[in-house]
Amino acid sequence: MRIRTIGLLGASILAISGCGAAGGTSPIAARPATPINLSVYVNDSRVSVSPMSVGAGPVVFVVTNQASHAEALANSASGQSTPLASTAPINPQGTTQVSVNFKPGDYTIATASHGQTDADLSRPSPIQPASIHIGRARQSSDGDLLQP
Repeated sequence: MRIRTIGLLGASILAISGCGAAGGTSPIAARPATPINLSVYVNDSRVSVSPMSVGAGPVVFVVTNQASHAEALANSASGQSTPLASTAPINPQGTTQVSVNFKPGDYTIATASHGQTDADLSRPSPIQPASIHIGRARQSSDGDLLQP
């Protein structure tokens, strides 16, 4: 009787351990890379970004406007006119944040034209834009602690 019980228990364990072992890939997708903060400084003459080169993935721009009037920023791929992300006008001495999920390539961060008339809006901004380079994709945050 004991041998039969042990044999039945062993067969049950073997059968249960084989469940779900199809050998396929995991249905759980890898987490995205941990977001990187980039500092953006705007004054009356230029836009500057630090650091100027990061890997592809989520990026959070922390923007401060030190210009004499409100400025709005737009982020676009170099040579493209359609922005990937933009901000509302940022008051002087104000800050804001913008999140973008980048793919590899070169990007431009520039201020938008401002004014009351169409002629004012068609003039390019006198503030020099900044360029950033986005390299290959960063690693997944699967092994990082305290990540969602």
